[in-house]
Amino acid sequence: ASAQFELHLTDGSVKQVSGERNTVRFAGSGSVYTVGGYPISRVDRITIKSLAERLESYAGPTYTDYYRSISGWNDRSKWNLANVHDPSVVRADDGYYYMYTTDASFGNAHSGHGHFMCRRSRNLVDWQFVGTTMPRLPGWVKTKLNEIRAAMGLGPSTANFDDDNQFGYWAPCVRRVGPGLYRMYYAITCPGTIDGDGTWSERAFIGMMETTDPSNVSSWEDRGYVVTNASDKGLNYNVAADNYGNCYFKWNAIDPSYIITPEGEHWLIYGSWHSGFAAIELSPETGMPLTEQGMPWGDITAYGKLVYTRQKNNRWQASEAPEVVYRDGWYYLFMAYDELSFAYNTRVVRSRNIDGPYYGIDGTNVTANGGDAFPIVTHPYQFGGHHGWMGISHCAVWDDGDDNWYFSSQGRLPENAYGDAYSNAIMMGQIRKIRWTDDGWPVVMPECYGAVPALPITEEDVVGKWEIITLTYNYQKQCHSEMIELKADGTCAPQSLGSKWTFDAENNVLTIGSRKLYMARETDWETTDRRPTIVCSGINSKQTYWGKRLPEEFNVGTTDNNTPFWTQFTPYMKSMKADATFHFRFVNNGGTENWENWLLCITNGLRRDQNGYTEYLVLRADNYGWGTYCTEAQRVAGMTNDFNWSTFQNDMKGATVDITAAIVSGTATINTIITTTTGKTYHYDYTVSGLPSNIRGAYLSVEKGHLVVNEMSVE
Repeated sequence: ASAQFELHLTDGSVKQVSGERNTVRFAGSGSVYTVGGYPISRVDRITIKSLAERLESYAGPTYTDYYRSISGWNDRSKWNLANVHDPSVVRADDGYYYMYTTDASFGNAHSGHGHFMCRRSRNLVDWQFVGTTMPRLPGWVKTKLNEIRAAMGLGPSTANFDDDNQFGYWAPCVRRVGPGLYRMYYAITCPGTIDGDGTWSERAFIGMMETTDPSNVSSWEDRGYVVTNASDKGLNYNVAADNYGNCYFKWNAIDPSYIITPEGEHWLIYGSWHSGFAAIELSPETGMPLTEQGMPWGDITAYGKLVYTRQKNNRWQASEAPEVVYRDGWYYLFMAYDELSFAYNTRVVRSRNIDGPYYGIDGTNVTANGGDAFPIVTHPYQFGGHHGWMGISHCAVWDDGDDNWYFSSQGRLPENAYGDAYSNAIMMGQIRKIRWTDDGWPVVMPECYGAVPALPITEEDVVGKWEIITLTYNYQKQCHSEMIELKADGTCAPQSLGSKWTFDAENNVLTIGSRKLYMARETDWETTDRRPTIVCSGINSKQTYWGKRLPEEFNVGTTDNNTPFWTQFTPYMKSMKADATFHFRFVNNGGTENWENWLLCITNGLRRDQNGYTEYLVLRADNYGWGTYCTEAQRVAGMTNDFNWSTFQNDMKGATVDITAAIVSGTATINTIITTTTGKTYHYDYTVSGLPSNIRGAYLSVEKGHLVVNEMSVE
């Protein structure tokens, strides 16, 4: 399983193939042997590389995160994981992973081409677009909707059932039922309100399709209606469509999650935003509800049993997208919190029983009592040198059959990334590894999966500088990284997570203070060439920690020098003492104006996402700055330079900048040496007194340029 095969094909090409249970198969047309998907007749010879060799020659995924230029339908063969929203992933009998997604794409590129897009991969890195699985709105939707409306005493729906665009197609959930049988549960939302203005929104439906061959997207056969929204208010649907906390429906028939228990029971967990999530048992033979449901008002017992509510007696509670999986005696209920553009974050709770009660890591019974779910699994975040990601939720969770677990979701860029005001509409599919803590909670790795060779991690690998992000709930804001140095003597600087560290090489667990961080080799997504790195993740009650080892040099800002102001940063450095010295060394690449260069920020040691964060001063490359300790009067008194202003722009491009910022007894002394590409040397200094006596912090930012940082330290 740890081998890496190189297939030397008869045409002279060489293909890399990962070693796992489906590498060699005897199947397909004519029942021939294949290796990594290639017929054995095309293979001249097979060689094997050691893990060390593989890691040394590793090349990361090359597809872009910012895919606007290839977002159109005609470029779908280039998408890879572009235009992915609400993914569901299943491993099929043919050795492929198949991913199915909600109808959503940048610029609605998918519109008019069917529903529930499908792509597939053998290695979870390279994804091939296959097509759409539902050609048009199923006929049963009109029939069922009007049947229910007639029973409610209402006339037929005025929706145009010939116009697919009037309806929403959401949240497919695909599972392998058994050899040669796969089921997809999906949601369709209907337009309009129940009976015009002053009434609640029209209902949604969950339907089901089946196939015996997921490689053929045309083979999915629709089996029809499964469940719809249910109300405990009888026919009192005269609830205004904006009276969210008192909405007409108790259960919202959207976001299905399908699970087959070890005992062979089939269950559907569903719900979005309304009263919480409901569970209904299904017939294994048909995939339909085991109990006849009756009309969806009055006695709605058969429409499901409550398994989770974020807030009791509130029907608009910002929780959706349940995903239930079973592992080692526990059922894990993952869910999405908040709106999907900026604030989306993932939580998880667990139970010994599929229908609850479910508990959070803090002991809260979220089935009986409701409450916020902990731990946090994903959250908007930003490592230094990148825009970072938001909207990271509505997940798929699965394993490969050998207890190797994965987490997939969409990821959205923040606004104005890459200079694009609409960058938050980018929906990039992301896959991450999951590790499990000693007490059985899942922790998701912070960086996307890149199939990095799993060479054993040594204590020597761990020594160095790390970016650590504390994932604390912060609505619509990214959590930011700070730098921690793990020294060879087992001490940490600063000591914000603990004063000492140890490493358990057998189990790949790093302990900083009392915090256990579970480690893996992964791809550094923030480096231009996506090189391999080491990452870690851990839980401490309601806080989750993400970390990655810093490379010897890294970029801050985009290499096209188009970085918007105050959007990209180095990791935060912090000293636990009032007297501290910060050091930065980097190559500067500026824009077309004097101020489009580097910026140095001195703070009170908190990150920008933390309450109480204070900037004492910001020093800009062009003899300017701002902040409480960088006013105009203070700059006149304390700022000096020997720049040649007539050549400033050319001098700064490609120059090596060396900054030392020493703060002693409340006085900041900042000395900067700039060495140009032609060997000229400039000095730029600033001194200011009166800083408060407390913890210190520092970081770099950039405007319309980029920095190649090769040294950061704090003493």
